[in-house]
Amino acid sequence: MTSCVPEDSAAHTRRVSFLFVSDHLALDFAATVAWRATHPKELLAEPEDFARWAVEAGVVDRLDPVTRDDLDQARALREAVYRLARAATAEEPPDPKDVTRIRRTAAHTPVRPALRDLGRVERRGGVPEVLATLAATASDLFGGPDHLLVRRCAGTPCTRLFIDRSRAGTRRWCDKRSCGSRINAAAYRRRSGRSEQV
Repeated sequence: MTSCVPEDSAAHTRRVSFLFVSDHLALDFAATVAWRATHPKELLAEPEDFARWAVEAGVVDRLDPVTRDDLDQARALREAVYRLARAATAEEPPDPKDVTRIRRTAAHTPVRPALRDLGRVERRGGVPEVLATLAATASDLFGGPDHLLVRRCAGTPCTRLFIDRSRAGTRRWCDKRSCGSRINAAAYRRRSGRSEQV
């Protein structure tokens, strides 16, 4: 899985794995640029990266070859989703152009599941269907009550956005195992340092 912490570029392999911890497909899609505020890392660097993300995300079982233009359209939709998610956290005002892009993309035919047998369904579609599906999930998120649950990870330098479905509404991190454990460890070290000085 991809960590929320920037990795050494020398150790980076071309084939990254994707992390799905935002509790919403549209927000996991928005997170395909990591560490936006410090060292932006494009996880959809090549057309095949988007095809692989769509499969790993469960949107389709497989995706036919993706063109560079397809990738540009996917990235444009992703950025619209990200900006609206930021707007949902009141970090920036919503841009009507982003709303329009998402609405128009969602108007196309989405990926449709086809039942093949008990416990077996196939999800097939091309890039337009995948983008329509992503835009439709974003529409449901930003047009419904869950937009009030969008939060930004408190971990630094993580910029992932997620849905806070915790009972108390106090979830702070995108993922306890990465950002959460790192922050808790740092806090423990600070406390330990102070206790040693006493």
